[in-house]
Amino acid sequence: MASRICCANNHTTKAVSTWEAAVTVSQGRPIGVCKKCGKELQYRIEHLYSSDSNPKDNRFVVTGAVRLGPKMAGGQSFDPFLLVLRDLESGTEKILPTYWTYGRETAQRGGQFPPILGMEEWKSLFRRLDATFDRIEDRIRLRAYELYEQRGKDPGHAVDDWIQAEAELTGWQGLRAAA
Repeated sequence: MASRICCANNHTTKAVSTWEAAVTVSQGRPIGVCKKCGKELQYRIEHLYSSDSNPKDNRFVVTGAVRLGPKMAGGQSFDPFLLVLRDLESGTEKILPTYWTYGRETAQRGGQFPPILGMEEWKSLFRRLDATFDRIEDRIRLRAYELYEQRGKDPGHAVDDWIQAEAELTGWQGLRAAA
């Protein structure tokens, strides 16, 4: 899975790392502008699915990111993210969990994507990051389903429902903590 920072004209830059781009996107800020053409820089990912019967490169642009916050696990520091990707060909959106690790005895592994893991493996990883993960995830799941029902069970909005539910519940917790 190749990733790079470039403009819409494919002028690549090495001035911004993929980690810096992920942090910047997670903060809702633009990555920067291309020094060659002046267009906005994008965080792009090219991926080849091994399960495709007709393998081809799939090209995505990162349109959003959620930084889960630097954490320590097993004596190792890492920075997990959920990246929102838009397929440049079809326009469909996908979520890509990824992380960067630091502090290894060998050289840093920056910008590497984790192996594809099953849902239970991801849940296990996030349980280690945050002991309240299961409780929060269950509440978000229930609220997202409520939103789905309120919309008349119209399919195709699962990610929107999840993000709205997560925002509502996170906002509620923040207000409660401030009170």
